Amino acid sequence: MLKKILFILLSLNLLRIIPGCCECDEAARPFSFNQTDIVNLDNTGPWPEYTDSDTMRPAAVAFSISLFDSTGYFYAQAPDIVTPGFSQAKAFAKCDCAFPFMANQHLTQISIESLYALSPDIPAGEVSGLFVAKPTSNAASGNLYILLNDLCNQTIGKVYYDSGIESFDLYLKTEVQHPEARFVFTFTFSDSLILRDTTRLITIAAR
Repeated sequence: MLKKILFILLSLNLLRIIPGCCECDEAARPFSFNQTDIVNLDNTGPWPEYTDSDTMRPAAVAFSISLFDSTGYFYAQAPDIVTPGFSQAKAFAKCDCAFPFMANQHLTQISIESLYALSPDIPAGEVSGLFVAKPTSNAASGNLYILLNDLCNQTIGKVYYDSGIESFDLYLKTEVQHPEARFVFTFTFSDSLILRDTTRLITIAAR
């Protein structure tokens, strides 16, 4: 029994170190953005968190955005690969590969419209310039906030690992003085596709 256990342990170690034992196809899988999702963010603490609440503080209005392919082709797994000489260890030789994905299009513009006045000086209408973005998928900008145009530029030729999802957070830079807020997000892509989504009605908490 001890010899059998040692043989299995040795087999596992060899599977980890022998080059070429488990190879993954690194060719990017194509997909297309065609769906959006908006989740409210609680931005009152040191780190933003997802929330089901529709109440936000006047200076902490924020949303998490996801753009993805509704077909659900987000993750591909390699077939079982058996290392020669270790057919009995097939279960241990199975490859679990994270394949790269590349979208057939990229973002060219993000437009944001407020359905309510934000303050006496900011009427309902176009408010894109009052938002900044923070990428959350394959982010290269760390904790820095970036302009919406810069976020769009980062999606050109972008490779997505594990999932074909573009996700980012949007933060309103100004305080909301109206008791309610609601926004329409419009995403324009390089293939002329336009996706729109509207937030839930947000109640602005009293100061």
